[in-house]
This record gives sequence, C-alpha cells and structure tokens, in this order.
Amino acid sequence: MDEILDDDHEFIKKLHESPKEEMMIHIYNAIVASKRGALKHNDTSIAEKIIGVETVLTYFKDREEYKICAELKNIIDKLKEL
Repeated sequence: MDEILDDDHEFIKKLHESPKEEMMIHIYNAIVASKRGALKHNDTSIAEKIIGVETVLTYFKDREEYKICAELKNIIDKLKEL
C-alpha cells in the first residue's frame, strides 16, 4: 500500500514540476491506462469525469493530435453510457 502512495506522490510531483505539455501527456496516459484510477469508481461523479476528460480533449484538439482525441472521445462516450 505504501508503494502505491509513493507512486501517487511521485506522479503528483511529476505533474507539478512538468511544463504544461508534459503535464497533459501524463494526465492523458493516466486516463487511457487507468493506472491511477482516473476513471475507476470513486467519489468523483460521472459528470465531473466527463468535464475533466473534455478539458484534456480540448488541449489535444488545439494541438491537432487527432489520434489522442479519438481515444479521449471514446472514453467520454463510454462514460456517458454509465
């Protein structure tokens, strides 16, 4: 359990120290891989999760990263089905 907390601490530290582009890539990876439970059941509502993923989607859409956008859109669609 402490190892997981250490991993989470390191992840948050990495986000804090990263430039915006790297931070968004880390967040994207966490969403897609669900390594950090970004979309797993927790106290965050489905609506809040959708808003968060849409924020990341907008960032990558502005950068014309359409493969990433398609993956994020698919995740949003799955969340809306819940």
